[in-house]
Order: sequence, then C-alpha cells, then structure tokens
Amino acid sequence: MQRRDFLRIGGLGLCGVGALDVLRAQSAETTNNAPAKQLIVCWMGGGPPHTDMFDVKPEASEDYRGIFSAIDTKVPGLQVGELLPEMAKRADKYTVIRSVTTMNKPGDHAQAPLYWNTGNPRLTTGTDEYPMYGSVVNHLRPGPMDLPTFVVLDEIDVHTHNSLARNFLGAAHAPFVMQPLKDKDAATKMLTPQLELPVFDRNVDLLKTLDRKLRRDDSHDETIAGLDQYQQTAFNLLRSPKLRQALDLSKESAESIERFTRHKPAKHRYPIGDPLHFLLARRLIEAGVPVVHFNLGYWDWHGENFVAGKQQIPMFDLCMASLLDDLDDRGLLDSTIVLALGEMGRKPKIDKPKEVNAGRDHWDYAQFVIAAGGGFNRGCVVGATDKVGEQVIDKFYKVESFGRTLYHLLGINTDTLLHTPSKRPVKLIVEDAPLIKEAIS
Repeated sequence: MQRRDFLRIGGLGLCGVGALDVLRAQSAETTNNAPAKQLIVCWMGGGPPHTDMFDVKPEASEDYRGIFSAIDTKVPGLQVGELLPEMAKRADKYTVIRSVTTMNKPGDHAQAPLYWNTGNPRLTTGTDEYPMYGSVVNHLRPGPMDLPTFVVLDEIDVHTHNSLARNFLGAAHAPFVMQPLKDKDAATKMLTPQLELPVFDRNVDLLKTLDRKLRRDDSHDETIAGLDQYQQTAFNLLRSPKLRQALDLSKESAESIERFTRHKPAKHRYPIGDPLHFLLARRLIEAGVPVVHFNLGYWDWHGENFVAGKQQIPMFDLCMASLLDDLDDRGLLDSTIVLALGEMGRKPKIDKPKEVNAGRDHWDYAQFVIAAGGGFNRGCVVGATDKVGEQVIDKFYKVESFGRTLYHLLGINTDTLLHTPSKRPVKLIVEDAPLIKEAIS
C-alpha cells in the first residue's frame, strides 16, 4: 500500500466529521425549532444578467432594455424576463431579493465569490480564510454519520478554482467535492461496494496499526495529527449505501429525468452547466445531506449576451422550477433553503446594442438573489433598483446581512465564536449587520 493511498483511504480525502464533532455540536447553542434543516446553493458563476431575468426594466431605452420582453408572473406586480416562463408560473414559491450587493469595483471575480459564499469580506490572500456556509454547518451542526454534511457537485465556482474549500476550520470541514456526472468510472465505483463488510472491518484494524506508525513519522503534520477524529466518518461513508443510492440516477423514472433535461440548447462556446445537478441535489437532500452546492455553468458574458442567454436562461428556468416542484411535492421545501445567485449582475447599459455580439460587462452594484423555502417568504420581492437597474434605491443590505439571515434560518447563532489556527476568536459573521426581515417569515 502506497503511503498516499493509505491517507486517501484513511479519510483525508473524504471530508466529514467524527464523533468528537458530533458531541461538540450537540452541546453548541442552536435553535431547535429553526425552519431550515437543509440548504441547496445553485451558484451561477460569472454574474447572471439581472435586467434580463429577475429585475427587468421594460420602460428603459433599447440600449438598456435589450431584446427580451418582460412577462407577468403569478405574483401581481412582479415581472421577469420572457425566457423564464416556468419560474413566472411559480413566483409564489420564492423570494426575489434585488437589494443585496457586494458594492465591489466592477469585475472583481476573485473577491465577490469569496464574500458571497462566506458572509464575510475575504480575499484570495491577506484575510482570514472564512469558511463557507456548508463548512460552518459541518462544524456546528453536522448531519448523519453515514453521509457527508457538505457536498459540492463538480466545482464550487468557475473563477476561484475551488479555493473556497480552504478555510480556517481545517480540511475536515471542507466540502466533499465529487464529479459523479463527469467521472463515470468514479461514479460506478461509488455505486458498487468494493469490499465485503467483514473484510472491511478487519482492514480497519490493520489501518489503525499502520496509522500509528505513519503518525509517528508525520507528527509535525497538523492534518495527519488530527486525522483520528475524522477517520471513522470516512469508513462510515464507504460502508453506507445512502450516498451511493442518492447518486444512482437509474432509480429515477425516465419521466423525472426528462423534466430536467428536455431543454436541448444549441451548441455554444459558453458552457451552460449540467441540468442533472438539480436532480442530484434533490436526491441528496432526500437522502439527508444537509448542504449541497453546485456551480451552474458560466455566466460571464461580455459579448453575444443575448445569444448565450437564449441557451442558458431557459435551462435554468426549467430546472429550477422542477427542483422547487419536487421539493414542494415531497414536503421538503419548507425545511430546505434553495438559493440561486452569482457574484454580481451584468452592466445594464449594453455594449454594441445593435450588433449580434451585443453584451453586458461586469456590474457589482446590482444583481438578484432567488431564495426559496426554509423560512423565506413565498411570492415576495425585497428591494428595488433605479429605472435602468444600475443602483439599489430601496432596502439596501450588505452581504453580511444575507449571511446572518441564512444562519438565522438554519438555527445557528451568528455570534458564535470560531477560532483561527492561531486560536484567535472570530465571530461567525464579523460585522453586526441586520437580518433581511422583509424576506423571511
């Protein structure tokens, strides 16, 4: 057995929590009657165009409005872009937030995803590596021992290259990143038990013996020194059928898969993401995974904005509507937060509006967040932008408020103190920002 293979099997690559974390979490201060038990994040990396989707401006001039019309929704007074007919029919299931933004300089793909996904300003270097929401859940309120608490399908974000997985809580609370749709061989191995349990149990004892020797050799390595705490979880994941079954799409009917995949986009240079990630997210939530995150394609359109939009927005429309329906039909939406957002919006004024390659550049001063379930109001709009969608003019909130609102709904005290590797105490959300009360029940 190669040393690195041992470490992989021993649990270093299967992030989770061990018994000590469960005991610690049981004693942590949480709200038992929190409305949200689980969380799905559909991350739209690059910045989806807010004025073409959920903050349309039909009265603006053509060089702002673009070619897409506005359509009415099930909620009186709320309009969305014409490429969102399914979400229009289900507008009574979600909240549209139009007034939270990073207010960063336009075009900051490095800082904004780190900020949005942690609730604290974070840079690639020079600041504390604040943990993602799922990592905090993993630390303070871990899920079942036989499932990962925080799953990422494919990648966290197209621009930060999974650097968000690094956090000062340590590798054991990083997301469990998998590519079940890209790596078919890996998925097959996961779906097929590789060892009979009696043999597996004997290998646990052997592994412990080898581990003690390796640990003496690597006593200076903090990651290896802390491995015992998480090793059992790695074995539980390998033993349990729950994760394998959740990823086995052969259990879904053809009709179910067709509901998510019936939009057939034309081939285009912008990747639109995989519609089956929505279905996998629902299956993982049904299995009991507390937090699921997936990146939906590439939304960084600087040219051919409307060409790309015709391919990508309808897929999002169909899949998000189907996900909300599935969760609602199964009685899971009221206890599961579903988010759809990116790090920014797109510039309302169009570049080259009369040409086929017309596009919208970066815009950090306005965007949308779709928030459903888990205590978020149904059929609600929070905030507003000006007549062309450039600036927030009503109910502005910082990202810290968004983070505090998520933790509040998940029953996690936002004044909880975490500790950096240097043992310095840091609040869960550093800035004392208000909750977005207009968005929650």
